[in-house]
Amino acid sequence: MLGFSALNLETSTGSPTDHLQNRDFMEGLLKAGSLISMLEGKKINVTALFVLLLERKDYQDFFVEVTSSSSFEEAVLSLLILHPSLVKSKITKSSIRKLHAKKRGH
Repeated sequence: MLGFSALNLETSTGSPTDHLQNRDFMEGLLKAGSLISMLEGKKINVTALFVLLLERKDYQDFFVEVTSSSSFEEAVLSLLILHPSLVKSKITKSSIRKLHAKKRGH
């Protein structure tokens, strides 16, 4: 399944509200990853999930809802904070270039 690292809530210095929001986001992330994996009919990793989120508006809306985020941008930023390697991923960069080219073509 998805290789997400758990946040260590007991030793972090955030407020109780921060802890709840982090836990809610992580739970939503795992739920979203599991459902999208089932819908796609294959196991997906965090990079594949990120690419699917960038490409599919319906997945974006669901992801925002299930992670209790206020916007897709906030949800993606939280995902990038948890998985900074996504920024350097060749797969992510390639997907972003394709999306950008597609938008320019329309």
